[in-house]
Amino acid sequence: MQARPTNRLPRPNPLIAALAAFASFGAWAEDPSPFYIGATQSLTHDSNVNRLSEGMVDPLGRSDIYSSTGLVGGFDQPFGRQNFRGTADIRYNRFKNHDGLNNVSYGLNAGWDWNTVYNLSGGINVSANQSLAQLNGNNVVSSTSRNVVQTQQIAANAGWGGTGLLSIRGGYTHSQVRFSDQTTGSGDSSGDTGTIGAYYNLSPDLTAGVALRLSQTDEALSGSSDGRNIDFSVNWRSSAQTGVNARLSFTRQSNAGGGNQDFSGLTGSIAANYAPTGKLAFSVSYNRDVGSNGTFFNAPVSTGTTTTVTPLLFENSQVSDSVGLGATYSATAKIGVTAGYQYRKARITNSTALGNVSVGGGSYDDKLQSASLGASWAIARPWQLSCNLSHEKRDASSVAALRYTANVVNCTAQLTLR
Repeated sequence: MQARPTNRLPRPNPLIAALAAFASFGAWAEDPSPFYIGATQSLTHDSNVNRLSEGMVDPLGRSDIYSSTGLVGGFDQPFGRQNFRGTADIRYNRFKNHDGLNNVSYGLNAGWDWNTVYNLSGGINVSANQSLAQLNGNNVVSSTSRNVVQTQQIAANAGWGGTGLLSIRGGYTHSQVRFSDQTTGSGDSSGDTGTIGAYYNLSPDLTAGVALRLSQTDEALSGSSDGRNIDFSVNWRSSAQTGVNARLSFTRQSNAGGGNQDFSGLTGSIAANYAPTGKLAFSVSYNRDVGSNGTFFNAPVSTGTTTTVTPLLFENSQVSDSVGLGATYSATAKIGVTAGYQYRKARITNSTALGNVSVGGGSYDDKLQSASLGASWAIARPWQLSCNLSHEKRDASSVAALRYTANVVNCTAQLTLR
């Protein structure tokens, strides 16, 4: 039986203190630099580290405190009509009690954007990430073992037309997901998506388009699936802070592993941003999509005025709907507040077993809600402090073991040198 660790808080890495001492010497240069490097230190309290249902007992306790000590860096450098960019983030995460969950996480991202004569442009982006998996809608049994997930993605796009009336754009994306522990029902997967479409600028602020999108996903547990989509899109942008993006798709999905995940119907998404003042901004998004790993590729997550993609990684959903709300408020030039809410409902289809885990046949609805409130303070030019409070609630209608609640409090200090 594993011995319970002593009651000591995780100690921050001395790197933070070293960089702080370095930052105290000399003045900052006035000219902005395309390069930056920094260090971060955060403490997090999680009321349900392993996302266990109410009936399950963890001998080490359901809650824990963990420390994350990391390095960050990046660059954004134009070169003629091209631009090169990259970011890197690596952290050591150490738990107070659940030391079996200690892990190293990282995020790497690099890109190249180009444009040339005859209104030709494009770009390439590659990313690699590693973190402790919190599947929140994919694991079919609760587990207290460490499960590390790695995701890699490469995407390329090219287009003709620029800001003219008519443009043609195409793109290709390949993604992979790998888990270190596949006994909880999470399985490795890979996906490929290709698209080509034509777009017409109805006005300087409004663009409409139609595109053909094909996708294929190979998932270790539920087999391979093929998707065919005709996408109709509208993009209206009145300013950098206010606009709407919408997509309506005629979708057909077929699954080689069985008919439970087959789908034919309408899918789509809409994301809107609105800034009534220079200090206040709102966002709202809705997404309906299908397919193994459909959420990994497509689901929008709104944070303030931005909409990004998040790898939620539920791999055996037939169709899922997600809604996001966000708000930001700049109280002063140095103090900001954010708030967000997410609701996701996925229709899960299972066979009688996934891997070596028996879950029974049939389908069920998997609902996940999360709400967050955060604040940030730019103490000085190189220093920033932020804190965030979030609440999660999951309800799987026919699988009691998947129901849980969790509250997370996190505070992070970051030092950035340019």
